[in-house]
Amino acid sequence: MNHPFPVLEEDRLPTPPLMIGEGACDNPFLARSVVNISGMSFGAISRPAIQALSRGAGEAGCWMDTGEGGLSPYHLEGNCDLIMQVGTARYGLRNPDGSFAPEKAQEIARFVKAFEIKLSQGAKPGKGGVLPGAKVTAEIARIRGIPEGEDSISPNRHPDIANIDQLLDRICNLRDLTGRPVGVKTALGDESFMTLLCEAVLRRGAQDAPDFLTIDGGEGGTGAAPQTLMDHMSLPIAEALPMAVDALRDSGLKDRVRVIASGKLVTPARAAWALCTGADFVHSARGFMFAIGCIQAMRCHTNTCPTGVATHNRRLQRGLVVEDKAARVVNYVRSLNREIDMIAHSCGCRHARELGRRHVRIVETAGRSIPLDVLHPGA
Repeated sequence: MNHPFPVLEEDRLPTPPLMIGEGACDNPFLARSVVNISGMSFGAISRPAIQALSRGAGEAGCWMDTGEGGLSPYHLEGNCDLIMQVGTARYGLRNPDGSFAPEKAQEIARFVKAFEIKLSQGAKPGKGGVLPGAKVTAEIARIRGIPEGEDSISPNRHPDIANIDQLLDRICNLRDLTGRPVGVKTALGDESFMTLLCEAVLRRGAQDAPDFLTIDGGEGGTGAAPQTLMDHMSLPIAEALPMAVDALRDSGLKDRVRVIASGKLVTPARAAWALCTGADFVHSARGFMFAIGCIQAMRCHTNTCPTGVATHNRRLQRGLVVEDKAARVVNYVRSLNREIDMIAHSCGCRHARELGRRHVRIVETAGRSIPLDVLHPGA
């Protein structure tokens, strides 16, 4: 909603960074960019794709989520901030039998800013991942800690996390072990997860809370997800995000737990909506896939991606020129952050972190809209 008296140029302020894990761990993380790169695994996407994303993130000042495929040397090339995702198969953090390897977590903690325990993602909640054997090269097998050339199947959930207390125990153990902030990524089906999480944290103490929550919407996608789950499972981000934010605020935990919004937030308007709703940061995978050349050919699982983004075929990778695509990643991050700020200034805010639900109206039918703070009061 545009303000009748928008902010003058001389009154505008840079959008401030936010700390993640402050007061809860030995090495809290200062996150500089509102827009950041969501989890895309090495293995699912190619070496030059990871290189382009890493270099672009390093120059643009945003973080990069590794995805559940482990930490590769290519993630480190750009000297960017990294969040290590801990998937259900513990790739990169596992012993040969699949059990958790504490010493590997401590080693990886030297190179990353935080850890993210992935419970589910919007594209395929309740189902694990499959990396076909044709894409499990010797290098990928070494990084993930799995046999070369064999299908790599991750469980549909963490076998040793079956309730909220076990989840909080894992968060605390990993945070104590590594000294890094630890968060959770999940798609929501209803209010129950947030209710149980907040109740358990209030019972145990705020020190046991996750340092951040990544809320993924059901519209999230990957060419390797079953169509039925992609189309019909989990709440869309428009419902899931206010549900999560309101649960944290009602419990007095919003300042303790940072909220990252994910789920087809590709444009500045959608990202600004997420900030208005109560998110602290925005994750995008799809937008960055477009930036490095994805044409949505839906061949992600076949190793025949024509643009080189999701294949390990060296001939097909030749079209993905790392230097060129890294520059496009930089442009995308900077443009998105700049235009989010532009929207904030038009709303009468000095910077994007002043955006709130009072600044948005949601169009319900042709010619009619409702204020977001009426649709979702309390913020």
